[in-house]
Amino acid sequence: MKLEIYHLEPWQPEIQAALDKLRQENFSERLLKKDYTLWKEKDEEISNRLGWLDSPLRMEPLLQDYRQQAEKIRSAGINLLVLLGMGGSSLAPEAISRVIGSAPNYPRLLMLDSTSPAAVSRVARQTEQEGTRPLFLVSSKSGTTAETLSFLNYFYQQQTRLGPEAGKNFLAITDPGTPLARLAAELGFSLTVSGFPDVGGRFSAISPFGLFPAALMGLELKEFLQPAVNSYQLLALGESLHPGLQLGAILGALTRAGRDKLTLLLPDYLRTLGRWLEQLLAESTGKEGRGILPAIESLPLSAEHYSQDRLFIFYQLESTPDIFWEKRLDSLKKLKLPLLLISFKPEDLAAHFYLWELATATAGFFLGLNPFDQPDVELTKKKTREFLKTQALPESETTRSKIEEKELARQIKSFLATGRRRPDYLALLCFLPPEDNLDVALDNLVRQLSEKYHLPCTWNYGPAYLHSTGQLYKGDAGRGKFIGLVDNDPFDLPIPSIPGSPSPAPSFRQLFLAQARADFAALREKGRESLVLHLTGKPVEIIFRLGEIIRNI
Repeated sequence: MKLEIYHLEPWQPEIQAALDKLRQENFSERLLKKDYTLWKEKDEEISNRLGWLDSPLRMEPLLQDYRQQAEKIRSAGINLLVLLGMGGSSLAPEAISRVIGSAPNYPRLLMLDSTSPAAVSRVARQTEQEGTRPLFLVSSKSGTTAETLSFLNYFYQQQTRLGPEAGKNFLAITDPGTPLARLAAELGFSLTVSGFPDVGGRFSAISPFGLFPAALMGLELKEFLQPAVNSYQLLALGESLHPGLQLGAILGALTRAGRDKLTLLLPDYLRTLGRWLEQLLAESTGKEGRGILPAIESLPLSAEHYSQDRLFIFYQLESTPDIFWEKRLDSLKKLKLPLLLISFKPEDLAAHFYLWELATATAGFFLGLNPFDQPDVELTKKKTREFLKTQALPESETTRSKIEEKELARQIKSFLATGRRRPDYLALLCFLPPEDNLDVALDNLVRQLSEKYHLPCTWNYGPAYLHSTGQLYKGDAGRGKFIGLVDNDPFDLPIPSIPGSPSPAPSFRQLFLAQARADFAALREKGRESLVLHLTGKPVEIIFRLGEIIRNI
């Protein structure tokens, strides 16, 4: 893995001061001792969240058992792993799946992290295809995640229709003693894998949450883990500043200098890695009126479209040079904007996870905040429960007729032209059923918005972003503007109750809409400006047309 730096000369004094401070504070030594005073005077959800530091070593004794379990599951004919999870419990395994993939003759991984009825139905159809033998991985650190338990209830009932021992088609990944661990025992799950209680969800890539699914995909975990072990040993050696600390110092120094929009330029095959990194950075730093906003892009814009608060990270794989992608890098270098180039090999992915965990913790040190809590995440959860309890759908959201794309574009233009101040960034909050074609359409839309308004623009699907950038949107300085895109498809699926797990909502549609309305209400309560647009029709077509209209208005 290589890290190259370009055009950071104007900030060299600030970067050097940050590096000097790390040495003066004995940062490496205190970090390894899990000294919570690096971040706060009071130990509130800090020292009990630093287990990720030595996770590479703690994982080693578990690898042989993981390998045996993987062989047992493969021998049973399992050919599809369905990961039911949200946020930190699912993003790292998906990144491993997309960057490295399953070994030959081992099951592939399919992730479900959307409560959209269409998304749940799509996964259900894949599990029912002829010749498919699914195993459901129910992954939740707390064991109480409403979305994950809803998925469990739905698929457990589905499996009971196929045979009396439905529980054998499930395994749980959760911390010891959680409600999910107890439920897994009651329902006869085939296995429960215990996580590390002192490792938070978004720092759990190199822990059972990330590595047990990787084992089931047939990865040679000892080889996969070794680069992270080497990285830990480099940190412990302490002869020079670890690259992760150096990266964190750069992030911290430039964020304090106003370059707090971290633009991640990623090829499509690394998009899931970008989503993992987006959650790690946004949820860890977006609080107390500060925050590093990750903005994922696949194509550089021209120089005049970039605001002066950007820091760029450009990704490429060492092992597979891409001429077209290298041309994009050359064009970005010519813009003379602050740029970090990261080149890595897929086999170094574990070390890459560890590098960014160190960098995020270090950036939190310079920003004077606790990178291990998420104080604003609970607000949307609370409001979701309130909406579900009343089960009231506002009239305007149940009887809304189709609005033409030109009218949607007009509303967006008016929204962005009015308000208390010009925003620093835009965010599309997409309560839509995830699919590859829609990803492309949304990428196009944010590109048109960025070019039109010269602002960083991000997008992500709800409710997944609630466990990721949702913290930053409510915890930063409040300078973003938010556009909700909500699917009005009436298709629905009931969420059944099962023994020991009552349904958190009558149906996925009601849960999905309640989460959308709850987060828009939470944003308003936090003083954020938002616009909600309801899409009637095919989202892919609407979003593409909307992008073209915005480009031309």
